[in-house]
Amino acid sequence: MNPIELDFKTIFPYILDDFQQEAIGYLDQNKSVVVTAPTGSGKTLIGEYAIYRALTQGKRVFYTTPLKALSNQKFRDFQQKFGQTLLPDSGIYAEVGLITGDVLINPSAPVIVMTTEIFRNMLYSTPIGEVGTSVRDVQSVILDECHYISDPGRGTVWEESIIYCPPHIHLVALSATIGNPEELCRWINNVRKANFQQNNISECKLVNSDFRPVPLKFYFSHNKGLYSLFNERNNKLNPQLKSVLATNKRGKFNPQDCPNIKTIVQQLNSRNMLPAIYIIFSRRGCDQAVESLSYFNLVTPEESRKILLYLLYFLMIENFELQDKIVEFAKKEHEIAYKKIIAFIANYDQSGEELVDYLMEKPLIKERLLKFLADNSELVRSSQIEPLTRGIAAHHAGILPAWKELVERLFELGLVKIVFATATLAAGINMPARTTVISALKKRSDDGHRLLTPSEFLQIAGRAGRRGMDEVGYVVTVQTPFEGALIAFKLAKAPPEPLRSQFTPSYGMVLNLLQKHTIDEAKELLELSFAEYLAQLQLSPQEEAIASYTTELTKLDVMLANFNSKELADYEKLKERRKQEKKILKLFQKNWLTQRQRAITPYLENLPSGSILNLSRENKKNPYNIQGVFLAHIPNGNQKFLLCLGKDNNWYIASFNDVIDINIGAIPSNIIESIYLPEVTEVKVGILCNGNENTLAFSQLIKEYEQEYTPPSDEIILQQQRIAEVEKAINENPLDKVDKIAQILKNNRKRQLLKQELSKIQSQYQRYKSNSSYYWQEFMALIEILREFDALDGFTPTLLGEASAVIRGENELWLGLALMSHRLDFLNPHHLAAVITALITEPPRFDTWVGYQPSPEVLDALGLQKIEDINYNPEQELWEIRRRLYQAQTRQDISMPVWLERDMIGLSEAWCLGATWEQISANTTLDEGDIVRILRRTVDVLVQIPQVTGVGTNLIKTAKEAAIKMKRFPI
Repeated sequence: MNPIELDFKTIFPYILDDFQQEAIGYLDQNKSVVVTAPTGSGKTLIGEYAIYRALTQGKRVFYTTPLKALSNQKFRDFQQKFGQTLLPDSGIYAEVGLITGDVLINPSAPVIVMTTEIFRNMLYSTPIGEVGTSVRDVQSVILDECHYISDPGRGTVWEESIIYCPPHIHLVALSATIGNPEELCRWINNVRKANFQQNNISECKLVNSDFRPVPLKFYFSHNKGLYSLFNERNNKLNPQLKSVLATNKRGKFNPQDCPNIKTIVQQLNSRNMLPAIYIIFSRRGCDQAVESLSYFNLVTPEESRKILLYLLYFLMIENFELQDKIVEFAKKEHEIAYKKIIAFIANYDQSGEELVDYLMEKPLIKERLLKFLADNSELVRSSQIEPLTRGIAAHHAGILPAWKELVERLFELGLVKIVFATATLAAGINMPARTTVISALKKRSDDGHRLLTPSEFLQIAGRAGRRGMDEVGYVVTVQTPFEGALIAFKLAKAPPEPLRSQFTPSYGMVLNLLQKHTIDEAKELLELSFAEYLAQLQLSPQEEAIASYTTELTKLDVMLANFNSKELADYEKLKERRKQEKKILKLFQKNWLTQRQRAITPYLENLPSGSILNLSRENKKNPYNIQGVFLAHIPNGNQKFLLCLGKDNNWYIASFNDVIDINIGAIPSNIIESIYLPEVTEVKVGILCNGNENTLAFSQLIKEYEQEYTPPSDEIILQQQRIAEVEKAINENPLDKVDKIAQILKNNRKRQLLKQELSKIQSQYQRYKSNSSYYWQEFMALIEILREFDALDGFTPTLLGEASAVIRGENELWLGLALMSHRLDFLNPHHLAAVITALITEPPRFDTWVGYQPSPEVLDALGLQKIEDINYNPEQELWEIRRRLYQAQTRQDISMPVWLERDMIGLSEAWCLGATWEQISANTTLDEGDIVRILRRTVDVLVQIPQVTGVGTNLIKTAKEAAIKMKRFPI
């Protein structure tokens, strides 16, 4: 590969910081580096220097990231920074390529951006320590966001990448601030000096920096105002905040002290602290936050123009399928609008600016055009467009990737002023802001709500402060009913926690290692894991932990001596079941009410006076539940409202949506005539005023004349019966009469968790002490399962084992068994896509709805429903294979998922058959981002099938056809 001439000062046109110069110095000495520095401090520059160095020396370089979105972003950045030779017809430069699970662009380029999993997969094909064709001429591998070693889902991939990487290749590990950088660096050197890697070694050096080019200033938002979190010396809590530290008896803060989103945004805007990323740990919370700012405009007219221009390009120019519809719309709209839209689509010079000028002068046409685009585009929800024009947006996994990229682009340009985002935005995507707001210091986890770790807090906070644009970055924490200034202060001052290993063997790891190595070599490799290295350093702390847990358990055993642990657990399960059954009841009631309201709404327009109504505003503003008599319609603009007298002798104004039933009984008109109606000066839904003595007797007649209301649906009645049964079981349980039972249950839960932790630590401790590999038992358990299913013959992979080794998924053996079962060989493409979705998708939330029903062919292939077949053999059915695999894993204490999810099947089948995105979205309660992820994961497996050893030609052909049909926008 020929060297490429690049000008250093053009690529790095600024003075380098000390830690950057130190790292570059090591790279120039052919060393590897671990660089730990705060988020936003400029670590990426060191990776870019490694790219510059490789290109000028005629070598290759791999840049790996944990996320596809981050890989895509780096690809765009490096195309712009290092691109020299434009490839014809493609619009990309030859020097930079991209490889992710579903994208392959210019794979022979000298600079390849890829996900870390792709890099690990490349190394699988080469014996450890040797140079395979995939990494030939590679000088450096940049591992961006290396702190992902601590990520439970992805950490193993990072450790494998470091262990398997040839030791002469320079590793550039870029990490956020961590608590044990020396241990990470020493471990990498240990791996590189292992016995079977004695050739040329690139020694690893540590560059550890706490430098931030834009310093952070921490604030605390309270209803009384926005306060600095620290005192003037930045070493203690701001004295002004001491007056707001008090809680009630339950340890909660006064809700009236908690600022709402409007208040916080006003505080930021008034102090010139925008643009801001506002972190909310739920998708719904992000969307609701956008809705709550319905009257806020955070942009200037000029900024609004620019946003509109970007929007029009995004919705019209980049969406060819929509352009014909736009032309038809414009014809009906206005002759001038038609000409300007045609010119814009044709991309004439200045046509964009002219169209925007016209629309800004004609706000009604602008509003209609944007509404039309939203209603007819698959790129965006209608609720997202209007707030964006005011500088407000949401960003989370439930939103289509294309729309998120537009939001990111506008935010980087400073046009979007506030983005409400989940914590995933802090995980590497380059979207620096002047301010980050952290809405809560606790987040939901698998074990309930927990406090953010110091590293999570720093990762989010580090997004504040734009280099070269802001003198200071602002981090705002918020008063909530559960968290106050003291917790925020402690988190902001806490040191980052140490990096921890999440190394976990998998079927794919076992099979790939045994294809290239003996069992003894595989054991040596496992002993090289970061987990094993840390374990040898942790024997003493574990001894202390065992003593501490034992003491605490003894105390709890004394406190709970009078109670049976199993009985407590059973009682708690009953209470949890009641909670879940009530949730289901609410869902049934909501659906039933919606149906009832649709049925009765047509009758409300001409409702006769004296009609008896069942009214409810539950979970709405000005709530009430009452039965009342309708006496008059109240017109208000284009709407009508109902004036009613309630059983409680209060006058109510009700909207049509408040009526949940019309009683078949009614009060006679001759009685109604004697009632004087109250004066209505302002139409406001809710209680209008109190009745008087004259209306009291009349209100009491409601009970006399009303008859039975429409009974609830059978499913509601059955659900109420289930709840009653559970309630009865709870009431009859002796524990229900015990004082302070909630605290007793909490202590019992704590005792069980402590027992589990103690058992785990004791088991680990014994393994470390006896010098047995930390994960060797789990590795051997996987071998036993692979042998049981004939994927291994001794320690040699069989045809099934070779097939499973090629597959990438959460359970490679399960996918291998399915593909090699011959149950999928003769399916149609849409049926195969549906089956793959079933095999790789985890169960959705209990209230998820999908309107597409799985076809009989798919259910038959999965063994969930039988079509007549003379060759039917239950032992060969996927359902039966799954059951046996699940049992085998349970026996060996392996907790790998074995999915067979039928609820999502219809989505993939419909999409593969050509359903539009609008149709797909309308037929499920899943967020659009979730649909994209499910379908993309399905495509990811489909495109792997042709590479799987031993798969039949017919299945390969069908998989290719299915992948082609599935891979259309936005998938």
